[in-house]
Amino acid sequence: MVTKIATSWGLGVLAVLLLGVPGAAGASSSRASSATATSRIVVSEFSEKGDFIDNGVSSVYTSHWTTADITTSGIFLVVAKADGSTAATFSFDPVAGEALSVGSYANLQRATSRSAGFAGIDVTGPGRPTGCSRLTGSFRIWDIAADARGAITRLDLTFVEHCGAGRPSNFGEVLVNDSPHVGLLVASAARIDFPDQTPTLPYELTNPTSRAQDVSLWQSATSVSHFTLSAASSSCAQSVPAHSTCTYFLRLVPPRPGVYRATILVSSAGSVLRLPLAGLAGGV
Repeated sequence: MVTKIATSWGLGVLAVLLLGVPGAAGASSSRASSATATSRIVVSEFSEKGDFIDNGVSSVYTSHWTTADITTSGIFLVVAKADGSTAATFSFDPVAGEALSVGSYANLQRATSRSAGFAGIDVTGPGRPTGCSRLTGSFRIWDIAADARGAITRLDLTFVEHCGAGRPSNFGEVLVNDSPHVGLLVASAARIDFPDQTPTLPYELTNPTSRAQDVSLWQSATSVSHFTLSAASSSCAQSVPAHSTCTYFLRLVPPRPGVYRATILVSSAGSVLRLPLAGLAGGV
């Protein structure tokens, strides 16, 4: 099942159990699912207004990952809609012959047709179901671990992609068995970088337990913060209900162009999680 939490600004983030079924549109038949049935993937995907890939709508997928090839030689994820058609794909590849490792990957080409010496990226969505013929982008691996066969067992990757020469971006974070925890709650992102157009972005806390978990969120700032924070539902203001997910909206509202930073502190069951925010804004 594909779950989308619709809002006026976008959609949230996901936590899934992989199904590992091959054959989705755009999938390479030579790639088998490398993730185990217990692997947990969280993908935050955000889309600016004018982005060709997702038409300005951010998304949350909770299952139907029909392909999950996650190895140090390349990452390829395909998620299907309820009717079985492809909803989105995510590809991140190192330079041919090399292995993915901690670091930044820039000057990317399209993953399926990259030249020798170039790393690749390719994110598809409803606006570009076959991908961008021309693109620019980058991704950064913050944390990675793999077994002896090269199957990735832990990953924290952030990415940004632009179709053609367009400025609006599709960006986000991919977490594999690396989701931040606060008390018994599971968070959807380890960090959030706002793009120039400063859309409102969703941040989720999931409660997998059978009891409601207390929660509070506030900003840590030594000066006036230009980030706003609000709960999507009043029921999530002080706790996350049992077996539920709460969405919180973050927005950068800068008074002038510049670089802005803040930290969201999330507290539950006596523990505290720090969510760093950063944004390069052109002013509003």
